Amino acid sequence: MSNAKAPELRTGNANGASDVVAPVVYEGRAPRAPGHLGAAGKEVWRNVWQAGSGAYSPDTDRNVILRYAELHDRRAELLSQVTSDGLTQEGSTGQLVAHPLLRYVESTEREMRAIESAIGFTPEARMRLGLVAAEARKVAAGPEDF
Repeated sequence: MSNAKAPELRTGNANGASDVVAPVVYEGRAPRAPGHLGAAGKEVWRNVWQAGSGAYSPDTDRNVILRYAELHDRRAELLSQVTSDGLTQEGSTGQLVAHPLLRYVESTEREMRAIESAIGFTPEARMRLGLVAAEARKVAAGPEDF
């Protein structure tokens, strides 16, 4: 019987630091923010590329990140209008109803959450993507490296 301890399997933990890092797929400068983006969209564009630290490719990920930035612009415009008009409005029969644009805010935020999950902007998504990256490195490295 051996007293050797089994190697620890690190899979990432939301309560502690993980040594798993995503592979670098792009090392150049972040693409310039598209001119049609508003202030919110441009800020998000810069933040996403900066936070990605080379994990996103302008060739393959640009459209997803652009869509995410555009959704932020849409949300900002919708919320600005709701703020201007007030959260409630008078309905067709005189009753007080929630501002009709709030439905669009909710659907926009639902789309944003889907993209956030896909690009690793939630703790669960980061952990899942980190695990995928760790598995990819194992395959690329080969069994002799472990």
